[in-house]
Amino acid sequence: MSIDYELAEQAVLSSMLHDESGLATAQAGESLTKDDFSTTDRSTIFETCLRLSPCNEIDLIIEHAHLKDEILFLSEKYGGGSIERYIEYLINHRNTRAVELALFHASDDLKASKPAEEISQSFVNRVAKSLSQRKGVVACGAASKQAYAEFLEVDAGGTQAIPTGLEKLDAILGGGFKKGSLYVLAARPGVGKSALAIQMTYETAKRGLRASYASLEMSASECAGRLLSNASGVRKPSSKGFLNAGHKQKLETQVQAMQGWPITFKDDNQATMQSIEAFVAKQRLEGELGLIVVDYLQLLSSPGHDSRVQEVSHISRSCKAIAMEYEVPVLALSQLNRALESANRNPMLSDLRESGSIEQDADCVLLMHREKEVDPTNDDIICNVAKNRNGEVRATKLTFTKPTGRFSTRVDARLHDKKPF
Repeated sequence: MSIDYELAEQAVLSSMLHDESGLATAQAGESLTKDDFSTTDRSTIFETCLRLSPCNEIDLIIEHAHLKDEILFLSEKYGGGSIERYIEYLINHRNTRAVELALFHASDDLKASKPAEEISQSFVNRVAKSLSQRKGVVACGAASKQAYAEFLEVDAGGTQAIPTGLEKLDAILGGGFKKGSLYVLAARPGVGKSALAIQMTYETAKRGLRASYASLEMSASECAGRLLSNASGVRKPSSKGFLNAGHKQKLETQVQAMQGWPITFKDDNQATMQSIEAFVAKQRLEGELGLIVVDYLQLLSSPGHDSRVQEVSHISRSCKAIAMEYEVPVLALSQLNRALESANRNPMLSDLRESGSIEQDADCVLLMHREKEVDPTNDDIICNVAKNRNGEVRATKLTFTKPTGRFSTRVDARLHDKKPF
């Protein structure tokens, strides 16, 4: 049966009126707003269902007697089953309207002779706003039932988190990266934070999820080169004649495989927070995102602030806003203060450079440092989860194969269940 706008509206609202568990209402509230419905009456019914959930037609008639006929009409349309495809139809309808409206504004901007870049960015931002999945207000009852369903999913071995590919780290993070969360990965230069972020991007793409990597330090080809070494196990040649036939075969096979990987790089050493927002918005227009990486925070600028502290504070808040608006994990790399190099201790949250708001805005902060005190010749890296809103805080050891930029985890009795440094 084909779906039209009227049918989709009826299906969603009638399901909410018959939603004894509250799960369908929570699902609709996560994706839709009152503006997705054709009349004021239906918008009112939608919002009341969210507030009273779970509810039925009697509950609504008591509160809105003047809508009795419409409520009973919708209630009679209930056909049971999932409403996912009807919600998707209403979302697509909203996005189509957003494109039409953005085109209308773009036409006016062209007539006003505005710069092409400004028109393009304005168009992308207008359309992307309609793609946010965190829209409605959901009653506590419905939200708690959805949370319970997520608890059961995790308990059964499933998770909505996106694994980092590092088993020990995933265990601390509760399965991996969570949608809507801001993760900060911080270290002094040369410890390997970019290498780890690129590997996490690779792990995301391996699962068929789209990833966007914004680098203010490296070109797209440098990022891809690190990715190529990480995935193939062949390091970048340091001299003529380093690559043998076996190396070349591995690289050629890997390059061919990478042609279909859903990874996009943005290389711009003059990037502003506004340009990062536009980049993410454009990527989101092409489909759902699995991970966004910003490498790194202190190189970003955001004009219009009186001090660098205020500027970095705005940047970190904007990264969190992107994560929430697009329901995607954001991994933001950060430098640690230079003074740490002369201090005889391991990094702490207070060592995050330039602004305390980075620590405040982040849902999770990972601090990396070398374990040189134990063995100056090794490449073991300690990754300390020093802040974690949704899980435990402790450290794990990562083994870093520097030539290929590959990280792995291994059991270390000294670090097992160890609290933050």
